[in-house]
Amino acid sequence: MSEMVCPNGFILAVEGLAKICIPDPDLYRRENGSYEPSWAPVFYNPRMVGNRDICVAFLKKELLESSGEAAILDPLAATGVRGIRIALEADIQKGSTTIYMGDISPDAVEVMKHNIKLNDVEGNIAVVHADANELIYQLARRSGIALGYIDIDPFGSPAPFIHAALGGVKRYGVVAVTATDLAVLEGRYRSKLFRRYGVAGVKAVQSKDIALRTLLSFVMRVAAIYDRYIEPILSYAVNHYVRIYIRVYRGGSKASETLHNCLGSIWCCTRCGYYIQQGDSSVDNVGCPVCGGRLERIHPVWICPIANREYLEKLIEVASEMPWLQKSSRALLESLYRTSAVNELTIRLTHIARAIKISTPPINTVISCLLQKGFIAVRSYTYSDGIITNAPINDVVECMKV
Repeated sequence: MSEMVCPNGFILAVEGLAKICIPDPDLYRRENGSYEPSWAPVFYNPRMVGNRDICVAFLKKELLESSGEAAILDPLAATGVRGIRIALEADIQKGSTTIYMGDISPDAVEVMKHNIKLNDVEGNIAVVHADANELIYQLARRSGIALGYIDIDPFGSPAPFIHAALGGVKRYGVVAVTATDLAVLEGRYRSKLFRRYGVAGVKAVQSKDIALRTLLSFVMRVAAIYDRYIEPILSYAVNHYVRIYIRVYRGGSKASETLHNCLGSIWCCTRCGYYIQQGDSSVDNVGCPVCGGRLERIHPVWICPIANREYLEKLIEVASEMPWLQKSSRALLESLYRTSAVNELTIRLTHIARAIKISTPPINTVISCLLQKGFIAVRSYTYSDGIITNAPINDVVECMKV
């Protein structure tokens, strides 16, 4: 079947409601049997289906509530699977909203065009062979197209595309950003973290949580250059990547205010995970109250909420009406809603337990104890041994010892 509908060297895959010709992975495996999507002539990563699931649900909600015309842009489209799924699954009527897809690879452009015909969505999608940044500038500035949504999903760091995206999206538009250089954002490579994102830091016990706030900090600082500021709608770290959805507003004074209020420091103990999240005030030479270790500073990071709780609740409702989405994608949205109840990082119980020399207690027992004390406490979705709570560390330790 796939040989009849796909070009030579490609096989047919089904994702969501789309049929997509993707590179045959068997043709690009190493001698040891390993395969990475970047080895193929056109990039397609099956591990990112959940990323695209949430994207199409998000855009379905946006389009249901939108007023006025606004285009959608995927400037790093590869096989075109994201844009095609948006056209098929986000309730876009033919001719009502244009989805622009581009790629610098001529092979990708040809496969994209083939996949568009395969799914009969030619009326909604325009394909351009261009560099991602050039395409954004071309559409937004030369052509005057109102880009209501721009999706930046590169292989590796999104940093080279953020200036163009924030400059090209329309007022109140949304930019979604994926970063797969998670090891850098987590602080594993300190010099590269500072060089690429302008953040000085270390790898913390809850490094995935901090990676999100590092990326948001970078994006906000770039936005401020253009007298713009951001509101995080949805942010998460899962598997090998982090993903943020931000609404972009205009106003120099408000940009300055956001920089002042929402960028600060996280002081963390790299031994047990105790942390302080705050503005610029110094806590130098203050020891960790749990294990006595030294607190390390990560700065500047985003310290305001990383999600809009009300928006998430409505997004879950939209996703529930899309039964073809993966169960794991809907479950992730529900986890994000629960953890958005409090603007805190994960406390990892195994690390705290090791520091205070006790066995790690059941997570549900600790959560129940904290709830009885009147605090908010939920399971972390980023770490299986973690909780997110607004309780002081002394109350967490007390509940762990019960």
